[in-house]
Amino acid sequence: MTRYLAPWRRSLRPASFRGVPFSVKSNQTQVGRRVALHEYPQRDDAYPEDLGLKADQFNVEAIVIGPDYMPARDALIAALKQPGPGVLVHPYYGQRTVTLISPARISESTEEGGLARFSLDFVEAGENAEPSQREDTQDAVEKSADAANTAIAEDFATEYTLDDAPEFVEDSALELARDAMKKLEAARRNIVPDISILADYTATVSGVVGSLNSLIRAPAAYAQSVLGMIGTLKALAQSPATALLSYRGLFSYGGDYPGVAKTTPSRRRQATNQAALAGLTRRAALIEGARVASRVEFATYDQAVAARDDLASRLDDEAAGVVPTATEPQTVSEEVYQALTTLRVALVRDLTARAINAPRVARATLPATVPALVAAHAIHGDATRAEELISRNGRLIRHPGFVPGGAALEILTD
Repeated sequence: MTRYLAPWRRSLRPASFRGVPFSVKSNQTQVGRRVALHEYPQRDDAYPEDLGLKADQFNVEAIVIGPDYMPARDALIAALKQPGPGVLVHPYYGQRTVTLISPARISESTEEGGLARFSLDFVEAGENAEPSQREDTQDAVEKSADAANTAIAEDFATEYTLDDAPEFVEDSALELARDAMKKLEAARRNIVPDISILADYTATVSGVVGSLNSLIRAPAAYAQSVLGMIGTLKALAQSPATALLSYRGLFSYGGDYPGVAKTTPSRRRQATNQAALAGLTRRAALIEGARVASRVEFATYDQAVAARDDLASRLDDEAAGVVPTATEPQTVSEEVYQALTTLRVALVRDLTARAINAPRVARATLPATVPALVAAHAIHGDATRAEELISRNGRLIRHPGFVPGGAALEILTD
């Protein structure tokens, strides 16, 4: 005997939510865009402002049917109560990731025994991109640089001493300290040639130089004086890029000092003090160079990567005790090694993250000689970039009316 089914039951379509099956009798779908309608007083027209796509919305009339429909009904209710988006297998639109945006309305009656009706309002769920979260890589460099300065100052105070040292060891230390002051003054001149406008800085430097005789006998105080002077240089510069260029002159400091034959305890103390004095200045300059590099606005990806690789390599060498032009590596304490390595990691992460969106240097060759405006439009699709094209290729472009064809032009890609 064939069981009779009402026509509407034969038209049911299968569907599921979170893997729980049900049938669909009818469906309404809303698609389109979000529009803010602006209507103004005393004007007959309105301005519809497009705010982007509207999330697709599915209004589904679901049915759970059968003699034992209650367990299936309860399973669907449990699926609808779960937090977050779920997968809806729609009979007309396929698989969609959706969220239930209003409470499900469930109806059951004795007139239609063996079924439960669900009115479900789903909206397509996207990823939560806003507010976005981004690590403050520049702050990480700042904190790592502060920690590295503390480590090298403490290391200097441990390694360097004039206690019970003969006079020639003290004279050697004083000579090296004076040389460090001269190198710092040269770095300052690269930033601000006219010292008359730097009264406060001049007074500080004069105080340190005038106290060298006593400072070299107080390692902790000498270290703080050197760190303070080197740290102040960046405040004198017009830009972080200028400060970085000045610090570069100190990255190899001390590598050309003549070696000391470690033939006696006094000579070994002299050699240790020499390495400590040179290392303090060199490491402090490198640390501050890394700090300002995190503030430089690099014009191109290539510039950022070049600065990153150079500073990372120098920090690696310093952490390993490899001194420029020195004949043998120096001993590095665990604290200094860890601090410099942490700074290197923070700097690499910062410059890598900021370089991603920077323009990249590429090459373009025109088939024929054309004016700069035409060349800029042909290469970039923007004639206003003619000046940029000329400035980057000054050796090739002698006149803006003649950008040579057949020559490899340096350009910036967006």
